[in-house]
Formats: sequence, structure tokens, C-alpha cells
Amino acid sequence: MLELLGDLNFTTFTVAVAGIVVGMFFGALPGFGGSASLAIVLPIAIVMSPLNSMVFLLGIYTGGHYGGGIPAVLIGVPGDASAAATVLDGFPMTRNGQASEALAMLAMGSAVAGIFSIIAFLIFAPILARVALSFGPPELFMLVVLGLTIIGSIEPSNMFKALFAGALGLAIATVGVDPYWGRPRMTMGLPQLYDGFPFIPSLLGLFCISQMLVLIDQKGLVTSDKSVAKPSFARTLRGMVDCFRHWRALAIGSLSGTFIGALPGAGATIAAFIAYNLTKNTSPVPETFGKGNPDGLIAPEAAQNAIVGGSMIPTFALGIPGSGAAAVLMGVMMYMGLRPGPQLFLEQLTLIQLLCIYLLLGCFVMIAIGAVAASTFYRVTRIPLPILVPSVVVAASIGAFSYRGEIFDLGVMVGFGLLGFLLQKRRYPLSAVVLGLVLGPMAEQYFIQSLQMSNWDFMIFVTRPITMVLWVLIIFSVVVSVLLYRKARRDAAATRTAG
Repeated sequence: MLELLGDLNFTTFTVAVAGIVVGMFFGALPGFGGSASLAIVLPIAIVMSPLNSMVFLLGIYTGGHYGGGIPAVLIGVPGDASAAATVLDGFPMTRNGQASEALAMLAMGSAVAGIFSIIAFLIFAPILARVALSFGPPELFMLVVLGLTIIGSIEPSNMFKALFAGALGLAIATVGVDPYWGRPRMTMGLPQLYDGFPFIPSLLGLFCISQMLVLIDQKGLVTSDKSVAKPSFARTLRGMVDCFRHWRALAIGSLSGTFIGALPGAGATIAAFIAYNLTKNTSPVPETFGKGNPDGLIAPEAAQNAIVGGSMIPTFALGIPGSGAAAVLMGVMMYMGLRPGPQLFLEQLTLIQLLCIYLLLGCFVMIAIGAVAASTFYRVTRIPLPILVPSVVVAASIGAFSYRGEIFDLGVMVGFGLLGFLLQKRRYPLSAVVLGLVLGPMAEQYFIQSLQMSNWDFMIFVTRPITMVLWVLIIFSVVVSVLLYRKARRDAAATRTAG
């Protein structure tokens, strides 16, 4: 491995840095993360050498997850669905005057998890690939159900409102053509809804437009003058060091993100929310989550970025893309004559090792960018609303329209924006709606596939070893949610009595 250091060159390193910067830019723009950003730069990537092309695309993939957390922390608007979990504690940290620390933890947590997942890929790819293959539709369905149980513990004091919001998201996700019978459901005769409500415009409306309406309603800045502590390089460095004091959240996010990333089709959103829920349910102070607990920021961010190395495992080792972005990468590899699969490790081992080294260097660059730019990013919170709101709405509108190129999607964004605003006014958690929207179609798909596998025998969900383990985790998650709800009610009753 050490002899490969002599094969490193400055040009490819520059390409890696450029990929991370481009990824951060697209990730911070609502609606441009993930595979969409990779698709945009494909004309550039395909004219590069195979190594430079993969370094560039994976750099964008990595930087995109980090970039998506920046607006989530600063203004409560996730760059993509997976960053919705970052909003839960990242934005409250900003509202509490800890934006510098939050951004520092964002950068350090993202980079450390990325380094962990890349090393795991390099060392354990064949082993983890075989484990990932043991997850069929029944196991993936149970994993999605585990993700849905998180809804009950998002806001323990408002558990029933969270459950209603999650059910609303699931109901909205049923709009479109039935995947089994092929019949339209609740489409109101609109062909634009045959594929369901477009996800990116819906997400932009729920978080972006509704958050701007909330800021207008509050008639102020993102943070109040009293709560703002002056940003500094020293505070940013302290925040990065403090990230390691939250090692448990960092470890949970890194491990869960790497493993779930190795499951084809699972995705960063499930990983982020499962990491958040595991961290919260095993925390000695779960009641502080949602109020600016750093663990609630670090765990989902680490999981999102560990997805990168995790999704490379089935992509490179088996030729099965672990995510939409990995599918784009695999297409470019095949275009360049590289055939993903077990044989790739025999024929192109040096190429894969060099790719991992450049990605590791890129993660260190991400830390440096986070340290230098955190105070600059922070200034977004001080932009007056007459400038901030129109700018964000324009960026969101571009992202919504570019998704399918239809004016109809702008109307969807506005409609979901009004819905999100009303839900927030009544204290219904938007993250629960997003979980329903994301996981609903996946649950339906894996449920039907599982029953077709078993000739419609429902016992397939309880007789397989991995599903039995997932049942235990699901029961544990539900019990913890109920206990947190009861504790929140007791605390509220005690506060009323004391008052």
C-alpha cells in the first residue's frame, strides 16, 4: 500500500478537491444533491481518465452529503432528504447561538465517517458484500419498518402528532399507479401524478418554502441578536475537537451508515434516521434531542457520509449499485471499459487502492474547508429576511423545476410549502412526514416482492434469521418511544404542578 504513494499526482488530487467543492455547492442547493448533481457533471467526467473520473464523481458524492447539511444547520432547510435528520438538532443549535460549533461538528463528523467507510470498503469489501447479499426483500422491508418506528420518538412530548404526520406522509406516498395492479390511485385524473407526487418539489415545499414562511411570520433573523456569539476560528476548532467527545454518536453513525450503505436500495435517508434514533434511544439524556444536542447532529451526518464508502461495496465488489449515485458511477465505469464485480479487485486492484487514497485525502480537505469556511457560512444567519427569503425561494424553484422540467412541479412545491407551514404552526414534525414519503413506496415495493417470493405466505417476515433480529430492534424502538412519551408527560405534569 505504501508503494502506491509514489503513484499519487497533483492533478488527480486537484480533481478530488474540485469534486468535493462542486459537491458541496450542489449539496447546499436544495434539490440538487445525490445522483442529480452527478448527472449534471457527466459530460465533464466522461472525458477524464478512469481514475480521475471516479475520483471526481465520488468527490462530488462525498461533498454533496456534507453540503446538504450546511443549509440544514443554518436555516433549517435540508439540501436533500437525508439531511432532514440533521435539521432536528442542527438548526436548534444555530438558534441557540452555536452555529460555528454545529458547522465544525458537521465537517468533522462527515470527514471521520467518510474515512471510516472508505477504510472499511478497502479492507472488508468482499466480506461485507456477501453479508449485504443476504438481505432480500423481506429483510429490506423489515429494515424500512424499523425506520418507520423512529416516527414515534422524533418528538416524545408530541408523539401522537408525530404519528399523525408520519401517517400523512404514508398516505401522500400512496398517490400514483399501484405497483401490483397497475391502477391509478388518488391521481385525480392528472397524468403528472401517475408516478406520485414528485419527491424533490415535495421536499423543497415541506422544508424550504414552509421554513421561509415561518421566518416571515416571526419577522426576524434566523437567530436573535442576543443568542449570537461572535464566530471565530478558535470556536470552530473547538467544535471540531468537541466532535470526538461525542464518540458514541460518531461511532453509531459511522457503523450504521457503512452497513446500510452496503444494502442496495436502502439509501442515506434510512441510515441517517436510524443512526439518529439509535443514538437518541441509547442516550442518558434523550429528552435533550431536538433541542440542540450535538449527538443528534453528529450521528445522522456521520451516517450520511459513511453511506459513500458503504455503497461502494456492492457497486465495486458485486456490480450492484448501492444507491442512485452509485448507479451513475457504475455506468461511467462500464462506459470506460471497467466491469464492476469480483474480478475488478483482481484486475484493477491498484486503481481501486489509488481511488481510496485520493478519497481519504479528500476527507482531510473537507475538514480544512470546514475549519476555514465555517465562519463564512455562518454569515447566512445574519442575512436580512428581505434578501434571504427571495434568494432561497428562487434557488428552491430552480431545483423543483429542474427535477422534471414541468411547471406543475412548482405548484406541488407551493402546495407542500403551505402544508408544511400549517403543520409547523400546529407543531406537527415535518421530518415525520418526510419519513413517510420516503419509506412508504419502499415498504410497499419490498412487501409485495416478499409475498411474491413466498407465494403470499406472511410467515416469511418472521421465520428468516435476519428478520427475527430486526423484529427485536423494532420492538425495542417502539418500547423506547413509549417510555420517552410517558417520561415527557410526567415532566410536563411536574412543570405544571410546580408552576
